[in-house]
Amino acid sequence: MTQSQPEISPYDTGARCEPKLWQPNSEAVDAVMRSGEAEDIGNVDFTSDEDSTVVTVHVSRSDDGMYTVHLMPMCSDDQIRVEFHGEKGLVVIEPGASQPA
Repeated sequence: MTQSQPEISPYDTGARCEPKLWQPNSEAVDAVMRSGEAEDIGNVDFTSDEDSTVVTVHVSRSDDGMYTVHLMPMCSDDQIRVEFHGEKGLVVIEPGASQPA
């Protein structure tokens, strides 16, 4: 009988960044709330295969009911491309496509 080799995940190959929750459980969330750092709740770091943070992401809901995805690059801005996969198709935001005034 031969043992099957474990498959290498996209995290292992570097094809995908691995998610790492800032607060992995409710006790950690409670601790953050008590510390007064509530703006950190829901943040997720995505790390490279070298375990360095590439981007920190969270989603918030505005008073108007809209959801906003917040991307905070921890690398050079020209290393981040955003792909939005919506009902009307794919929209790609290339590095440098929109700069603040």
